[in-house]
This record gives sequence, C-alpha cells and structure tokens, in this order.
Amino acid sequence: MVDYPTNTSHTHFNKALFLDRDGVLIDYVPYLSQPEQVKLPDSAGDALKQWQNAGYLLIIITNQAGVGRGYYSLQDVEKVHSYIHQQYNRFGVSFDDIFVCPHHPDDKCSCRKPSPEMLIKAAKKHHIALSQSFFVGDAPSDLEAAIRANCEPILVLTGRGQETFKNIAQSTKKIKVFKKLSDTVQLINLGEDRRLG
Repeated sequence: MVDYPTNTSHTHFNKALFLDRDGVLIDYVPYLSQPEQVKLPDSAGDALKQWQNAGYLLIIITNQAGVGRGYYSLQDVEKVHSYIHQQYNRFGVSFDDIFVCPHHPDDKCSCRKPSPEMLIKAAKKHHIALSQSFFVGDAPSDLEAAIRANCEPILVLTGRGQETFKNIAQSTKKIKVFKKLSDTVQLINLGEDRRLG
C-alpha cells in the first residue's frame, strides 16, 4: 500500500503516534461529554512526552457517535478536547491535531473507524509516512483502521481493551499488546531500529 502523500520524492515524511481518545488517552467513560469527567491514565503524560521527544507527531483519532445520537454537541466535544490539551500541557505534551467523526453509526459516513479515512487525511495534511507510524487503540475498530491505513496497530488493555483482546485471535496482522498507554514507550527505540535496519 502506498504511503500518503505521494507528491514528490523530496518531501520529508513525518511519523506519528495516532491515539484513540476514550479508554486510551483518557479513562473510559461511555459517552463522556463534560471536562470534569476527564481523567488521565497513570503516567500517560510522561509517556506521550517521550514519544513527542522522539519526533512523533501526536494526533487524536476519535469516533464521537454521541454527537450523531444527540447526547451532546460538537461544542461539548471541543470543550472536552481543550481540557485534555490543558491537562497534557502540564507534562509539556501538545497534540498536533484532532480528527473527530461525529456521525451516528447508521449514517454510513466514510470517516467513522474502522474506516482508515481520518488516518489518511491526517497523513496527507501532515506529510506522515503511515508505515512508520503507530495507532494506539482499545477497540477492534481502532486496530482495523490502523491495518487498513498500513499503520502499526497497538492495543492497550485499558478501556475496552480487555474485551478486544479476547476477539483479536482471528486478526491477520500481529498486533502489539500493552497493559496501558505508558507501556508503549518500549516501542520508541524499536521504531528507530526498524528505520535504521
């Protein structure tokens, strides 16, 4: 599969750590809609700082079907995201972008994970080599979106991760599994080795 973008051979490609939001970046609360519900996982701030220092763009990729279902508005989502930014800023972490699918699952939109569209859009916008990038998620749709985008899928066992873990035996691609977000920093040097190899 071709990496995006495909314009010129002189383009410098970035690498990214794509992150699902609920259950990965923040503790899982079904249909979370208020900043006061946000809680960061243990050591997540320090871990993302390490990824950022290693040269990875940090990009959030999230389905927010609660908007399409009428549970909360896009403004509510934005308030939550600005609070997440503030909380992670305390660790010196800044996110490069956020991609949100606000649609109801029945809308049959093209952006909702497991579609790889949000990853591909992010790759085009930020000149990201998807094959050099990782996507950390807790749901089957995250892993499938990563695989379909030619990005390295990582499953964390927080949020819905335990349940997902039981169901990935049939996955064709070997998926790396970590107990929590902070454990993924083990992959940083692996990524360096892989690029040099």
